[in-house]
Amino acid sequence: MLVFGNRAHFSTIGGVENSIRSLLKVASEENIPSLLVCREAIDNESLDTGALSLPGNVELMTYRDDHDSPLLRRLYSLHMGGENLSKLYSEIYADHPDSIVVVRQQLHVLAAKSAGFTDIRYLVPSIAVNQLREEFLGASLIRRLKIIAHMIVQGFSQRRAFRIAKVFVFSRSMNRQVRKLLPKELKNKSIRIVKPGVDTTRFYVAAGKEKASLRKQLNLPIKQNLFLFVGRFVQAKGLDYAIDAIATMPDDCTLILVGGGEHETSVIEKIKKLKLDTKVILAGSTSRVEDYYRACDVFVMSSTYEPLGQTILEAASTGMRLVAFHPNSGVITATNELELDYAIDYANELTSASLANAMSQSLLGISNQGAKNISLQTQKLYSWSALLHHLQATE
Repeated sequence: MLVFGNRAHFSTIGGVENSIRSLLKVASEENIPSLLVCREAIDNESLDTGALSLPGNVELMTYRDDHDSPLLRRLYSLHMGGENLSKLYSEIYADHPDSIVVVRQQLHVLAAKSAGFTDIRYLVPSIAVNQLREEFLGASLIRRLKIIAHMIVQGFSQRRAFRIAKVFVFSRSMNRQVRKLLPKELKNKSIRIVKPGVDTTRFYVAAGKEKASLRKQLNLPIKQNLFLFVGRFVQAKGLDYAIDAIATMPDDCTLILVGGGEHETSVIEKIKKLKLDTKVILAGSTSRVEDYYRACDVFVMSSTYEPLGQTILEAASTGMRLVAFHPNSGVITATNELELDYAIDYANELTSASLANAMSQSLLGISNQGAKNISLQTQKLYSWSALLHHLQATE
């Protein structure tokens, strides 16, 4: 039995949730008994309506998040992953004590351990402290105090999870970040670097007139050069750089923003302030993100912190050229580890001007054959089936 664990509801729109769904799909296709542990959906959560049912052979068990419980009660149960979550894992352990537990969130590591599981495999999505640190920029005093509190709590739980579990990461960059948080006695702990996958049934090159048809269907400009951003609207995604960059580019260039998040209001205000209503289109969150990949020309990965970037792989699988900040610019990303540098135009400085220059350069590299080559190479390198087998492998 494989037990998968993640905090957000399985139908939430997001890269981590997409990875869980993809792994469950492969497990089902290979007739591997699987069980998913995730949170009940909460209010205002962006859900993927196409993922409301799980594939066959997969059992679902949900728990109620304790975010609204008294603070002292939450802190008391933190060491075991939370009161409700630890109880749920105890129920699972009673029926399936020899299961392999694969989780993408640190509290699930703690809860599984407290329940008695011994084979816990933590596929690390990010370093919580590093990600939260990016949110400091431009935050109010009250917001900064909240961020500090989250850094303390999440930092503690994640460091503890690293001690307990077998650790898997998607990049050498993440490997270095994890090792910095390990105590001296665990500096030689084995950390496995694995590759994520990409769903080739969803992410493929637009054929013939499909791009124009999709633009019409999505109410996008037909003849513009379309740059695409997909992700959460948070500081770490570098949206300010992308918006400032498009502001300086020719009138035939438009930026499409797919997603949403806590900074959405400030993004809207920035667009209005710069009078970019016709050059920046807010498309909202969608479960059909592949339609936007195939409809647009260049994918902009403007993140300043990105452990790998599932969206950039999805974009490459559809044959898009890619733009990103080079690690030498000071960002903490793993884009240069993708083995796709021939498809990427890098911004060498952490400025909107450098990003705009890379975006302009990317338009010169677009071709039908180039798109096919990018897609083929990406699909060759990244497989959810291969990842599942790596996660299952014995020492």
